[in-house]
Amino acid sequence: MRWSSSADNNQKAPPRRERFSTVYAVLGIFAAFLLLLALLYPEERLLDILGRSHDGDAATIRYLEALLRVRPDDSQLRLRLAGAFLQADLPQKALAVVGDSESIYSFVEQHKALELRYRALKGLLASPGLGEGARRRYLSVFSATIRQLVSGGSKEWQLRNYAADARLAGDLHTWRILLRRADAMAVPVQQFAGMPADPFAAALTRGDYRGAAALCFAEMRQVIGTARKRELLFKGVRTLQSGNLPVEAFEAGERHLDGLADDREALVFLTRAGLAAGKPEQAQRLIRRALKMTPKPASQDLS
Repeated sequence: MRWSSSADNNQKAPPRRERFSTVYAVLGIFAAFLLLLALLYPEERLLDILGRSHDGDAATIRYLEALLRVRPDDSQLRLRLAGAFLQADLPQKALAVVGDSESIYSFVEQHKALELRYRALKGLLASPGLGEGARRRYLSVFSATIRQLVSGGSKEWQLRNYAADARLAGDLHTWRILLRRADAMAVPVQQFAGMPADPFAAALTRGDYRGAAALCFAEMRQVIGTARKRELLFKGVRTLQSGNLPVEAFEAGERHLDGLADDREALVFLTRAGLAAGKPEQAQRLIRRALKMTPKPASQDLS
């Protein structure tokens, strides 16, 4: 009689391997999930739900991309997707979605498309790994976009903000043109005797960039809304940048981040200001906070 051991059987039969789902299976599950949402909710209701979750999150972007493939002529959808890409810090994709022509947009949408293109180009020009050839191409389009934005009429503070961005990007020609236009719009302090002058405009007229920025930061402590605080922070930092004080602008922005410590737009803005000021370590810390990443642990001495 022949006896067969269980050990021999185990050696002959190869062990069963656990298999993970394939990439196609994962994509199929995701597509089925979106289809389920589309069946449960009307399109506008679903867009509203996704839009209130997190601007620029993966689910919102994937859904908008799928809709745009079905409706490539929907200009409002195109602008919405471009804005989501910018929120996700993907300026190159945002620029591709917006396109380089305003003819596909209505008259009301054209200014929004220009603003999105402007923000996307500004983000690309702030990228440290951008090649010289690509930088020249993007800078040319960036300058043309600024000229289009200000051609319809801009306020003095808007011209100064655009000028600061042009200087930061390296377009000194546009920077000088916009500053001259802004200075021409500034009301001289002596023009209206007995009437209170704008101290910010008066400081800029004197060339006192530090004083003008200090007024912005002081007003931040008095306002309540996050949007207004963010606007004043940007204005103060850009004022110092336009005065050729990039390091001081970044340090002042960090000091006056009160109330905006968890604001993603403010943190991303200061990250770019830090890179422009030659402060990569501080900029890295800010972008990690903006992306809600845990700070890097301090290295321990194991000796």
